Amino acid sequence: MNCLSISYKNADIDIRKKFAFPEDIQKAFSEKLIYCGNVRECVILCTCNRTEVYFCGNEKSAGDVKKLLSEYSGISESDFIRYIRFFSGKNAVSHLFRVTCGIESMVIGEDEILGQLKKAYGLAYENKTVSHMLNIIFQSAVTCAKKVKTDTELSKTSVSTATLASNEASKFLETVNVLIIGATGKIGSSVFKNLLSHKNVNIRVTQRNKDNDFRNFSDCGAETVDYHERYKYIRESDCIISATSSPHYTVTLDRMTDFIDDGKKRLFIDLAVPPDIDENISRYDNVKLIGIDYFEKLAEINNNIKLDSVERSKQIISEEIENLEKRLAMHDFMPDIERVKKNLSGESLEKVLYKMKSVLDSESFSKILDFLKNYKGV
Repeated sequence: MNCLSISYKNADIDIRKKFAFPEDIQKAFSEKLIYCGNVRECVILCTCNRTEVYFCGNEKSAGDVKKLLSEYSGISESDFIRYIRFFSGKNAVSHLFRVTCGIESMVIGEDEILGQLKKAYGLAYENKTVSHMLNIIFQSAVTCAKKVKTDTELSKTSVSTATLASNEASKFLETVNVLIIGATGKIGSSVFKNLLSHKNVNIRVTQRNKDNDFRNFSDCGAETVDYHERYKYIRESDCIISATSSPHYTVTLDRMTDFIDDGKKRLFIDLAVPPDIDENISRYDNVKLIGIDYFEKLAEINNNIKLDSVERSKQIISEEIENLEKRLAMHDFMPDIERVKKNLSGESLEKVLYKMKSVLDSESFSKILDFLKNYKGV
């Protein structure tokens, strides 16, 4: 398996947003990649902080992936090549496990990445762009993440982007009127749930489609308002949080010129990639605008607390990758098992051991002997 990664570690938000492909584009990307003939399997993971392509193929497959990344992002390969990290073989597997467990996240140990990766794998499975190799690897990565979650404090003390954003909103004023745009999305709904724990916050959520069921919000005490009248409610709000999947701005300066400079302090939190909120609003003294990259700094404190758990998680990852390699080796061996049993039927144990002795290193041979000495049958 190989992986091409563009993440917050090597690319800022202006670059990352070019690769934040919606699901229909991910589907088209995958199908076209498989059609090229050099890639057998692939999974695309797109989040606010990373776009990664996991794939199996021949020596030309990485070139095909780069070509399509250029085609779908609109950035020439020569311009984005410096933002790409490439992982191959065991390094790619290790990277996937670290991503799934939250070790590679901006906020170490955050829970959202596991769900995002499971969804990415699910889409690939539905689109039939995965087979036995990526099936086994991704399922093992999910199992490992669950073990890390159970056996360490890594995610138990997790602070996600949604939590950081809700904390920022709650401390903005003594009593805060918050408007959430995109509350039905993954991050928006997480923000809403986190805000409910803050008693000084009054919540409104925008409703774009009247056919959607917004009773869950109203049942929790939130007010639902018409998305198309959002500027009316932005005027009345202290904090505006936007987390949609729209490719265009949901909040623009030109729709707020009649009130943006009215002296009222407002906090705008943009959790979308590409951004939802027009950055030009930040030029007003009474306006504070913060986005995804802002939370990198807040995450540092959280990450330091988790260092001990990270080391234990790395140990678990190493053990689980070892189990995965054995599983893959056994999978590759199974088609030959009957032939091997037939070949061994006329051989003595001593003769087989002497043959093993001649081809194996001392450590591997000693492990086989130790296994046989202690073997008591099934």
